[in-house]
Amino acid sequence: MTVAPPPETRRRRFAPRSWELWSLPKDLARYLLLAEVAAVLWTVTALLTETVTRSDLIRFGVLAALFAAFQQISPRIERMRIRMADSHQIDMTSVWTFAGVIALPSGLSALLALLIAVAMTVLRLRAGIHPYRQMFTAATVMLACLTGSAIVNVTSTHLAHLSGGLGGAGIVLLSLVAYTAVNTTMIAGAIFLAARPLPVRALFGTAEENGLEVATLCLGGMTGLTLVFTPWLSFLSIVPLVVLQRGALIKQLEVAATTDPKTGLLNAVAWRQIAQKEIARAARDRHTVALMIIDMDRFKAVNDTHGHLVGDAVLIAVAERLTAELRQYDSIGRFGGEEFVAILPEVDMATARAVSYRILARIRELEVFSPDAPLVPLGGFSASIGVALYPDNGADVESLLHVADSALYAAKSAGRDRVECVGLAN
Repeated sequence: MTVAPPPETRRRRFAPRSWELWSLPKDLARYLLLAEVAAVLWTVTALLTETVTRSDLIRFGVLAALFAAFQQISPRIERMRIRMADSHQIDMTSVWTFAGVIALPSGLSALLALLIAVAMTVLRLRAGIHPYRQMFTAATVMLACLTGSAIVNVTSTHLAHLSGGLGGAGIVLLSLVAYTAVNTTMIAGAIFLAARPLPVRALFGTAEENGLEVATLCLGGMTGLTLVFTPWLSFLSIVPLVVLQRGALIKQLEVAATTDPKTGLLNAVAWRQIAQKEIARAARDRHTVALMIIDMDRFKAVNDTHGHLVGDAVLIAVAERLTAELRQYDSIGRFGGEEFVAILPEVDMATARAVSYRILARIRELEVFSPDAPLVPLGGFSASIGVALYPDNGADVESLLHVADSALYAAKSAGRDRVECVGLAN
């Protein structure tokens, strides 16, 4: 049995002054509100000025029904994807919203996007996503739909022209680009205002996320064209969408099982498995493998002085610099806390030491920003590195980790900001 909150608590929860939106930075709050007002005004204007036919209303109903049917087919999968997602979660509703861009007048396409956003709100609120984010997401999709529809209407006076071969394909492609540009840029702007400065990957998502979004939009474009010319076949879009959704969930599960959520590097378990495979391959091919342990110096003082948010920013920045400095096929992981590990196939000790010194130089150049002083960079960071080499220092991962950890301890004892290998002075 649940106990309802007192009436005054319910009133406070829904009172405008208590909304979480007002606790955001002022420039971010203004940005969100401006997007929402623009989306509403443009949608209302389009609905009042455009001619809506009976066929348009039927297509609107078909797309809404297809969305509802898809949600009923795989509700658990979508809930799992939402709970596991970060800020760039691709919910695949753009199949229906972009289909509306192609098949509907601009006002109806934006109204369909709003209807879908309202339906998705229930799932997202249960997953803990804030209401103001829901409202802003709805506004960005509505504006993207309005922009894409405007291009279709300007470049083609009648939907039948879309069947004109290459010209029709160009119209759909141009509309897709405009839809994506508006949606992606507006969301990136909000993320930047909420937690600036951020790397490009944090603003625009990964290549895999963007690829999934493009695939969803392409399916939406085909659904829209099918609805215009052969409407009885439009339901076939549900089948590939279910397959695409399940594939996306599997990918999310794989990433969650192998990736450190804070830095995006391999987690300890996944890194050990890959490191053991690299050593087995080195034994078979008779080549050397270098193993490094990189530990930030006096990292506790960073957390104590500037807070854990700054400490997290430092760890993320270090992870980015390790990724930039090492090769694409070197495996980098986070062992926990401020400690990182890397395994470098076909690298001898001299090369490993040279790479380690370059890593130390990059970390010394590191600058991050505190939320309390976003314009004043914080620096002065350093790290210590311990290096071990297969087969000279061990025949398996555990042996090499033990040797590298001893070397790291020697580097710390010798004054930090150093590279050490047991038995070798640096």
